[in-house]
Amino acid sequence: MTSLLSTLLGGILIIVTLFVVLLRILRIEVKALAGLLAILVLGIYVPLAIIFWQGADVFAIHLALYLVTVYVLGIILSQRAKHLATDKGWFHWGPAAIVGFFLLIISIDAILIVVAQKGLHMGAAFHLLPEPRSGGQVSSFFPGTVSHDFREKEAMFNRYIEQRQAQQLRDWQVRKGWLSTPRVGQPLVFQVSVSDKQEQAVAGASIEGTFMRPSNSRLDQSFRMRETEAGLYRVELTLPEPGHWGLVLKIVKHDAMHEIRAQTEVLDN
Repeated sequence: MTSLLSTLLGGILIIVTLFVVLLRILRIEVKALAGLLAILVLGIYVPLAIIFWQGADVFAIHLALYLVTVYVLGIILSQRAKHLATDKGWFHWGPAAIVGFFLLIISIDAILIVVAQKGLHMGAAFHLLPEPRSGGQVSSFFPGTVSHDFREKEAMFNRYIEQRQAQQLRDWQVRKGWLSTPRVGQPLVFQVSVSDKQEQAVAGASIEGTFMRPSNSRLDQSFRMRETEAGLYRVELTLPEPGHWGLVLKIVKHDAMHEIRAQTEVLDN
């Protein structure tokens, strides 16, 4: 939030200062200066935003606010010039309504961006958001749960497809589950049994995984399993919130990698 507000307010301050300085130096009509400054804003901010890209929403809110600032300055100073020349009112309700509309839209967008990135204060979130059905703490941000980013690059995607095809041909049998009913805050033993297509135990594998909380990735639980007997692997975990959890399990032996995805539900006490 601090970074967003600092770049917005800092950019507005620079635009206002530059407008006043150029108006005194160039001695040109206010509307012409506003058009020139709008071009400067586009020419300077757009390349910087592309180099230091923070997302389309952040780009749009900055660009809109900067251009509205130029527009508002152009209206105010041009009306002031007319007021000094004709001794009439210097700010008509029409431009004021337009300026107010854009400021309202920009303010709402800025609030939505900040809430999406940082979340609300826990006190505000508790009162404003509905109580979760499964209990637990209220969360007002959406970090998302992403276990793969292979679609970002074609090469990574192709390797993923090859891995999935090899996994189907390998045809390992993976049986997984809790040894007792999973309940929040209690130590739980998670077990995985791995065998090949001939139903022989796959011993000596390395198994890692992550239980992912879809509503709050900060609660994700990564783990490494130990082999208790040939082809049988266990780990003890304590999941902090009730409800649905996603699971990504990776089984590696030599050059073979087998990946399993699943869902589980943890009950409240």
